Amino acid sequence: MRTVNTDVKILGVIDEDPFDFRTWSGISQYLFQSLKGKGNLCGAVSAEPSRYISTIYKLLSFYPNIDLWKTRYHHNTGYFKQMTKAALNNIEGFHSDEYNVILQVGAWYDLTGRKGKRTVSYHDGNLYAFLANERHRYLEGRGFIKKCLAHERVLYHKMDLLFTMSDWLREMFCEGFDLNPDKIVTVGAGINLPYTLKVDNKNYDRKRILFVGKAFERKGGNILLKAFQEVRRELPDAELIIIGSQLTAVPDGVTCLGYLSKDKDTDKLLNEYSKATLFVMPSLYEPFGIVFAEAMAHKLPCIGTRNCAMPELIKDGETGYLVPVGDYKDLSERIIYILKNPVKARELGEKGFEHYLENYTWDRVTDKMVDAIKDRLL
Repeated sequence: MRTVNTDVKILGVIDEDPFDFRTWSGISQYLFQSLKGKGNLCGAVSAEPSRYISTIYKLLSFYPNIDLWKTRYHHNTGYFKQMTKAALNNIEGFHSDEYNVILQVGAWYDLTGRKGKRTVSYHDGNLYAFLANERHRYLEGRGFIKKCLAHERVLYHKMDLLFTMSDWLREMFCEGFDLNPDKIVTVGAGINLPYTLKVDNKNYDRKRILFVGKAFERKGGNILLKAFQEVRRELPDAELIIIGSQLTAVPDGVTCLGYLSKDKDTDKLLNEYSKATLFVMPSLYEPFGIVFAEAMAHKLPCIGTRNCAMPELIKDGETGYLVPVGDYKDLSERIIYILKNPVKARELGEKGFEHYLENYTWDRVTDKMVDAIKDRLL
C-alpha cells in the first residue's frame, strides 16, 4: 500500500474546465482526479479567457487559409498573456496555505515566480517537436512561430520541473530549448477511458483490424487503407473498422463508424476493442499515442511506426510491431502475419496488457509526479 505524501499540495491549471471530459481529450479529468484521490490536489482552475477576449484574438489571428488561421490563433503569444491573467484571477480563489506547487498543463501561460510556490508543467508535446516533423516545417520561418518558440524557451527555463509523457519528448526539450536533462522527468500518461472491459479467453481467430483516430491523414489512415488492399488479396475475409473519422467512400471490407464519444458511446467503443484482433495506427506524427495503451488494455497487439514516442509504447516483437513511416508494404505484411497466427496474436496481446498495467494507468503517472516534486523541489 503506497503511503500518501501530504507534503505535496498541488493546484492544477489547464486552458479549459479541468474536470470536463472533453478537455485535453479527457486527460485533464483523469490526471486531476488521480491527484485528488491521493490527497495531493487542493483544486484545479481554468485559464480560459472570456468568450469576448477569445473572439478578439481569433479575429486578430485571421488568415485566408483556415488551417493557418487556426495555427496562428493557437500560437498567439498575446492570447497566452490573456490566459495567464485568467489563470491568476482564478487562482486567487485559493488561500496561499492550501498549495505549495502549481501544476500547469502546457506552455501557454506563465504562472512562475509566485512567492513560496514551485511551478511545474506537464506536456505531450512542444513547438520544437511539432516543427521537427516534415509536415510542419513550412511554418519555421514565420514570425508568429519564432515569437512562440522564444516564449516557450523563456518559460521552460523559468519552470522548476517539467513532466513529459515520453523519453522522446524529453529529448526534444533538451535538444530544442537547451534545458538541463535533470529538470525534465518522464512520467508517461494513462488511458482516457472511464472503464475497460475484462478480456478473458479473447478470440484471436477473427481477422478484424481496428483503427481509432480523428486526424485520419496524420494518423496514417490513408497508408492503412492502401495496406488493407494488400491484406484483402491474401485474406479476403479480413475486416477493417475505422472509428473517429467519417469517410465518404471506403473499399470492400472497411466499416466506418465515425466519431464515438468516450463519454456517451463508451459501451459501443469498448465493444469494438473487445471484438478486434489487432490495433493499427501507422501515424506520420504522434506526440504520444494513448490510444495504443487503450488497445493494450483490451489485449490487442498493436502496430505503429518507428516515429516519435511510438517505440516506447509498442515493444517491437513483444507487444506488437513497428514499421517505417509510410511503408504500406511492410505494414500489410505485419498485419497478415498477425491475422494468420492467432497464437502469436495472443502472446503479443497478453504482453501488451502487462505493459499497460505497469506503465499506463493514471495512478502510476501521478505517483511519479508526486515523488519527483517531493524529492527534487520540497
